[in-house]
Amino acid sequence: MSANVLPLPVADVSHLVEHTVATLSISTRWLTDGDHRLDAAYYSDEVSTVRRRIHKSKLETRPLEALAQDIFAAPISSRFFAPHGAPYLLPSQVFDFRPTPRKFVIAHKLTSPGRWFVKPGWILVSQSGVVGRVGLATNRLAEIVVSQNLLRIVPAEAEEAGYLYAFLSSTYGQTLMTHRQFGGTVSHLVRQHLADIPVPLLAIKVRRLIHERILSAYGLRDVANSLLDRADGLLHAELGLSPFDESQIPYIAVPNAHRAGYGPTAFALTASELAGRLDVSFHLPVAKACVEQMGKGKHQLVQLGDIAKPYVAPRFRRIYVGAEHGVPFLQGSHIPMMKAYDLKYLSRRAHADLSPWTIQEGWVLVTCSGTIGRVALVPKGLAGWAASQHIERIIPDTNRAHPGYIAAFLMTPYGQHQLTSKVYGGVVDELTEGDTAAVWIPDAPYEVQERIGELVVDAFEKKEEANAIEERTIKQFEQTIEQGA
Repeated sequence: MSANVLPLPVADVSHLVEHTVATLSISTRWLTDGDHRLDAAYYSDEVSTVRRRIHKSKLETRPLEALAQDIFAAPISSRFFAPHGAPYLLPSQVFDFRPTPRKFVIAHKLTSPGRWFVKPGWILVSQSGVVGRVGLATNRLAEIVVSQNLLRIVPAEAEEAGYLYAFLSSTYGQTLMTHRQFGGTVSHLVRQHLADIPVPLLAIKVRRLIHERILSAYGLRDVANSLLDRADGLLHAELGLSPFDESQIPYIAVPNAHRAGYGPTAFALTASELAGRLDVSFHLPVAKACVEQMGKGKHQLVQLGDIAKPYVAPRFRRIYVGAEHGVPFLQGSHIPMMKAYDLKYLSRRAHADLSPWTIQEGWVLVTCSGTIGRVALVPKGLAGWAASQHIERIIPDTNRAHPGYIAAFLMTPYGQHQLTSKVYGGVVDELTEGDTAAVWIPDAPYEVQERIGELVVDAFEKKEEANAIEERTIKQFEQTIEQGA
């Protein structure tokens, strides 16, 4: 330190800091077996507890790779996307209730194309970003290219797929998988992290029963998707609308001096149409084209606010607790999912009045912050749950509108383009109650709405039934391990 610089006094704040250090003891062989890891999380108390319980159960265990024909990820490859090609799913989309490809890839240009497709009965595990999410491929994923960021597990016996899925989805499987993740900014898993996971083997009859129950849950999800497909087809037929075709949008062709033909698309509007908004997305002619095409259908149009009440809950401070002491709390990311991964629970004691955030059966939910326009219907099983202010509630006037009909319409491009055209915000997109209320919807007779809407209600009830079956099955599996059966 320079002789001309005096040291600044440092205040003693040690009395203001609570020093809490958690410690645990592990066997030295844990350090030399497996990955030779020195990060503390790898040896967390949860991992020790799981290992002890499996050992205490006295059940035979076998490494996962011994129960699998193969465990692999698709090879890293350049992907060439095109308007027409094989449907392509990102990792997050695989775990959606309705996995809908938004990209198409030229499959034959992939390295080892056959390794990019999945087959019914394969187990899929997310290996990058949010790691350890588990899915089971069904016929709906056949002929679809799935991202290389999902590990594929091909069971050695088809009748073991549901059992392996239940184990990997359980507290035991999740703990043994996720504690091995590595990476600083982005977490990762690789094949070796799954291969040697010890799988406890219950009696063969019990394993087959668990397999059948998991398959029945996924079967219900497929049925629910088929019901929504039927509702979509019936909606277009009853309203006299053809599927929306974006080629009908009245863009102006702009000559491009850099190459032959035409380049960017453009559109014109008058000053009276600005409505106080200067953002281009608000004025894109796609939403206007949707309304014009709906006007040619069988029924008069009405604004959504005339037949339902959109409502956005206020912001609030959240206090989370364990499931046994709290109220399930839906967040915007849960709306498209087949089940609510990483569900949190709000403290009943800290939140004395949750009524502004509580959702009820028959309400339509629409994400209104971040990713706009994801739609769901509240079934009986979710009534009384709380939901984030990032999820807008649409409360139908039961004398004018069927909730399933509103949900079915908002899922179509006619509804989606209107919702997304109204967003505002710089970093995060937002949607207001007023903008949702301004969406145009065909005012079909109630009996028509009911025929469409009941299919949607049935679909979301089956989705929730599937989740209940899966949750019960996994809990029974965990209890069996704990009892040492």
